[in-house]
Amino acid sequence: MSTPMTSEFDGKQHDQATPVNEFVETNPEYYARTFRIIGEQTGFAWTFNWAAALLGPVWFGMRSLWKWGLPFVLLEVFAYIQIARGWFGDLGAEALDRIVQIEGTLAFRKEQLAAAIEKQAENVPVFERAIASLEQAIIDIQAEAVAAQAAGMKIALAGLAMLVLVKIVQGLLANSILEKRYFNWLSDRSLASGLSTSRTLSSAGFVLLTVIVSVVHYAFPGRFTTLAQFPTTDRIRRTAIEWVENFFNWVTEKGDWLFSVITTGIRWVLDNLELIFVDTPWVVVASFIILLTALSAGRRAAIFAAAFLAYMGFLGFWEKAMTTLALLGTAAVLSIIIGIPLGLFCARRPRVYAVIRPIMDFMQTMPAFVFMIPVIAFFGTGKPAAVVTT
Repeated sequence: MSTPMTSEFDGKQHDQATPVNEFVETNPEYYARTFRIIGEQTGFAWTFNWAAALLGPVWFGMRSLWKWGLPFVLLEVFAYIQIARGWFGDLGAEALDRIVQIEGTLAFRKEQLAAAIEKQAENVPVFERAIASLEQAIIDIQAEAVAAQAAGMKIALAGLAMLVLVKIVQGLLANSILEKRYFNWLSDRSLASGLSTSRTLSSAGFVLLTVIVSVVHYAFPGRFTTLAQFPTTDRIRRTAIEWVENFFNWVTEKGDWLFSVITTGIRWVLDNLELIFVDTPWVVVASFIILLTALSAGRRAAIFAAAFLAYMGFLGFWEKAMTTLALLGTAAVLSIIIGIPLGLFCARRPRVYAVIRPIMDFMQTMPAFVFMIPVIAFFGTGKPAAVVTT
């Protein structure tokens, strides 16, 4: 009777191991056993992944776990920078540069002192005190440079300790993070799984590039100016500006009829709203706004609305406020006219939505004044341009 039970248990183990094999691809027995240990623990499961500890962010990138990989990249880069600064960097270089600057000032003050002594001027003691102060500053900075250079080994050891600590943390967290990813993958097989050559190469290349460039830049400042300043020239900038100007001129010339039609439509809506809000007696407009506020938000909100309307009226801002309200109303009407059909179309066309969404996300992150540049180029200045910008 024991044989069938054993066979059944082995079959269950095989069924459970099959998804793990497909998910991890490498060392499936280790991960199946580790995932089982993690699942049996109610708290944090103390497991250690040597591959994650040694490879660090590269391992997380290989497993498509960049949510964790990127912070570890930053931590490791900082540690490598400290190691390179401590062992190879010239920590006293900045202090020596300051000494060179002070020596130039000191030489100038000595010339002034010599001229003052020759003329027997009254400000000789002033120059003497200034020279003494500069000489003392040089002595202090020299001591600072020596101390900074002597602290190099401490900085390197601190960076090494930080690197080891980060490696240990990565090794401790890796299995738990991958186990959560595994269960998410079981419910959504579209998530990346296994290992691929492209992910491995891209992860290794990204991490190596980040580490090498950062270490060279911060540990050896000033040696590679290309790393500090983007490699461009005045000719490239002028050419780019010329291209942009030519593009705007071409669009303005070819699309003049379209922008005229849009401007006419905006002007028509805006004129009608201004007729409603500005030319209508203030009592009617205020009563209408207060009533709508009371119906939609309650009595307390209506009281606040009445107070704000009274504030604008008594201070002489009523007409300007109503003009602004007409501008906002026009922008809202245009947004509804364009947004609702476009939203329905995107809902039925996922490919169109995939193109529109990043554009909308980008536009939401931009401040409103950024859009004023193309709007003024296409629509000129005035209220229609203000509506489009809004």
